[in-house]
Amino acid sequence: MAIIISDIHGCLLKVQKFLAHEPQEQHICLGDIVDSRGRNKLTFEEELACLDLLLSSPTILLWGNHDLAYLPERPWRCYGNFSEMAFRDRYQTARNKFTAAYAADGWLCTHAGVSPNLAKLIPASVIAGGVEAIAEWLCVEFERELIVPNPDTLRGGPRYGKGPLFQIPACRGGYHEYGGIFWHDAGGERRLPFPLIPQIFGHSPDFEPVRGDTWINLDTHGGETWIYNTKTDAIVGL
Repeated sequence: MAIIISDIHGCLLKVQKFLAHEPQEQHICLGDIVDSRGRNKLTFEEELACLDLLLSSPTILLWGNHDLAYLPERPWRCYGNFSEMAFRDRYQTARNKFTAAYAADGWLCTHAGVSPNLAKLIPASVIAGGVEAIAEWLCVEFERELIVPNPDTLRGGPRYGKGPLFQIPACRGGYHEYGGIFWHDAGGERRLPFPLIPQIFGHSPDFEPVRGDTWINLDTHGGETWIYNTKTDAIVGL
């Protein structure tokens, strides 16, 4: 069983509600821990407390595009309310606590989901192996694609990824036809997530969670805290 949340964006209250809900069970956060959205108007101290609370918990943490912006490799520049250096030490020190993909109770968990175009790059034998095999393949590819010749370079233009997993679609300001697992946007790209992989993700906000036949998008911009319970197969507002 797992309790899953996504796109906290610095909201300490959301983290507190999330961790307090059935604390004996496994908890999974699908990324974007910091960088509050404009309407939240959170302080740096509030966002830092939010990040520290999650890092000190046993929660399974997935990389989101906002989290990856603070690594030395920096696939793209950060775009939060605070300076680029604000959270870098925290993420770099705790980077081994994060993963690119995770399998939980028959669901593939990523930050933004696997699109049909990206699924074409996953070997058929891996897809046939189920969500555990897919998650493992994505994690291996993530480590391979993340390597850059000169990490920690603070100058130059935007660094929009080095492989399919890091692609940013044109609808999100990038140069690619489709986005990778940190940037896929079903609405903007006009492509629903790959239907043969049961998957849970965030990244593309709606007022409430959206559920398809084989996928769930947990990213919301409303005030309520939403989680998904894999045991009850229910999306719950806390």
